[in-house]
Amino acid sequence: MPKPPPDDLPILPDEYPALSRGKRAVPLRSTPRGQKLNVETLVVVDRKMMDNHGHKNVTTYVLTVLNMVSTLFKDGTIGGDINIAIVGLILLEEDQAGLSISHHADHTLNSFCQWQAGLSGREGQRHDHAILLTGLDICSWKNEPCDTLGFAPISGMCSKYRSCTVNEDTGLGLAFTIAHESGHNFGMVHDGEGNVCKKSVGNIMSPTLAGHNGVFSWSACSRQYLSRFLSTAQATCLSDEPQAVGEYEYPQQLPGELYDTDTQCKWQFGEKAKLCTLDFKKDICKALWCHRVGRKCETKFLPAAEGSSCGPDMWCRRGQCVKQGDSGPVAVHGQWSGWSGWSSCSRTCESGVTYRERHCNSPKPMYGGRFCEGQSRSYRLCNTEDCPPGNTDFRAVQCAEFNSKPFRGWYYKWSPYTHVDDRDACKLYCLAEGYDFFFALSSKVRDGTPCAPGSPNVCIDGVCEGVGCDRVLGSWARPDVCGVCQGNSSTCKIYKGQYNKQHRTNQYFTVVTLPAGARSIRVLEVNTSSSYLAIRSTQKQYYLNGGWTIDWPGRHNIAGTVFDYRRPYNRPETLTASGPTNETLVVEILLQGRNPGIQWEYSLNQTKVEQRIPPKHNYTWALVRSTCSATCAGGTMMTKVACYRDLRVQVNTSLCNPRSRPSPGSVACNTQPCPPSCLALHPATAVLHSAMLAPVLALPSVGTLALRRSPGKVPILRPAETETPTVQSGSQRASGLEKAALGWLRQCLCP
Repeated sequence: MPKPPPDDLPILPDEYPALSRGKRAVPLRSTPRGQKLNVETLVVVDRKMMDNHGHKNVTTYVLTVLNMVSTLFKDGTIGGDINIAIVGLILLEEDQAGLSISHHADHTLNSFCQWQAGLSGREGQRHDHAILLTGLDICSWKNEPCDTLGFAPISGMCSKYRSCTVNEDTGLGLAFTIAHESGHNFGMVHDGEGNVCKKSVGNIMSPTLAGHNGVFSWSACSRQYLSRFLSTAQATCLSDEPQAVGEYEYPQQLPGELYDTDTQCKWQFGEKAKLCTLDFKKDICKALWCHRVGRKCETKFLPAAEGSSCGPDMWCRRGQCVKQGDSGPVAVHGQWSGWSGWSSCSRTCESGVTYRERHCNSPKPMYGGRFCEGQSRSYRLCNTEDCPPGNTDFRAVQCAEFNSKPFRGWYYKWSPYTHVDDRDACKLYCLAEGYDFFFALSSKVRDGTPCAPGSPNVCIDGVCEGVGCDRVLGSWARPDVCGVCQGNSSTCKIYKGQYNKQHRTNQYFTVVTLPAGARSIRVLEVNTSSSYLAIRSTQKQYYLNGGWTIDWPGRHNIAGTVFDYRRPYNRPETLTASGPTNETLVVEILLQGRNPGIQWEYSLNQTKVEQRIPPKHNYTWALVRSTCSATCAGGTMMTKVACYRDLRVQVNTSLCNPRSRPSPGSVACNTQPCPPSCLALHPATAVLHSAMLAPVLALPSVGTLALRRSPGKVPILRPAETETPTVQSGSQRASGLEKAALGWLRQCLCP
């Protein structure tokens, strides 16, 4: 039997194969450049690294490396304006409680992420990102040295417990490791792994650490991943301005001026390594070649640092050996190519998406030049007509495509699962029918998939993009409370109220009835309580929280619209829906204790309001007589005043005209003598008047029948007839009463 799969680990290792000999063979939307993003970074240096560099020298070394990291994130190929701002530098001279650093990178990362989460600045402010620099040779899966250089959670940036990386000190090449691991924290994955970018072009997110002709840059895939991450709410921590930290003195010289090539070789290959003095020296700006006693010249395909001497009065700048003092090749800023034609529409109905693209290659940025400003892809909606009735849900189609594919060795039938966080709305989560688990079968749904049931917004390239009510992508057009696109809320009436009635029993109680056609529905608890909101039809069929069974919060398709049911911890419940509903709904509260108060609001179009206006009723006073106190020989009937709607239903007296209210009193009844041989007497009489002309039935004595009309008199009703009295007029009514009365008399008269 298939079983639910275990959770996947969110942390991925970076394994770099040892490249000791020989040289290695050598659109997409960009992030808008209008806003500068600041990564407020805390840097922690462990004791092993301090011992390797010396306590006096380690600060200058670390700040030099971080300067290089900052330069990499300002490179034009990243497609954004990202500033690495150091807000703290901690040098660990002794072990720290709660922090365990070892060769095992996975264990070290978990410990460091937990430890740094408890740190804050002097005024309580928190960093956005934390970097651990270690002098240990780390390994991703065991507690002994191997080729792992760094370890980081994917898309952890700005998260309190996941915005952290572990980086092994390997010399100035540490800067490329830090940039690479921070890229993972920005949501980037390796080039060539699940994307179209190549592994071997020397980009920063390549699986192996090596430059391309001495230059490191960001791939188009990295730009896309970064753009996708920055479009999420998680990235908002990067928008604030960092506080100035004046206690660190950053080196003014280039890294290669501070640390010569022999020193760089020692950091890469050991204490006895030196710069190779053969013909390789002219290429050190592209790849630093080093020599160890008894070995041939070797390289790790990392360039000599910027400012390194590459000959008499020559130094390395941007991968080239140029005259000392020269800044090297002039920066080339990127320019866009022309737009391509529009692609085919992604859907045949409802919310299709088409795009056109251009490339930043006319020319492409080089030597630190800026990347092209603006977007490499332009999107618009297409085929926005409603899908025909019975059309299969677009997400359901995508989930069903995995029915024929084995998942963890088993086959399942998949259906959409949409009760996920908003940030995951554009991932393809599917539920294995008949099994208690769901899974993200794809990192993104197809373009044009609605972000959520009933939502006008659509997913494009894995990001939920806004759509206005005018069906234009990125439009701010919104419907008013009446459902009219960009309307002024004048075509409907808004109903609102609050239900505060308290009850002694815990059960369902009606809060409000929502008529068919209701829009802009809002129902919310005034205070937090242990009660639950519920929805049912007028036929008592429950759609939410019925039968003493509580449903999960989330989006629920009810009556032709989507209700967003929210039940946050220790906060009031809410129910919202844009509408319109296609049937009348009853909102209830499943009371558990004291009623917290329920506010409700909805709108109804004017035509619907007119349809709900009840017909005009006639409200009339009536005198209701009691039973006669005697059956013969004289009795008394008391009369009391009552108000009747259409002479059928007794209603509140406030609905009748107070000026025409009659006076109550008493009348004589059954004044006839009592016959000695009569065995059965009718217990009462019935007299009915209308306000204008009503028939009256009276039985004054046994053996006689009187039928008369009393125009202008107040109707008089017996108690047994007050619920549903009926009034007829004319001779037909009279003859009917005669027949009824005579029939009774035949049974009642004495033999």
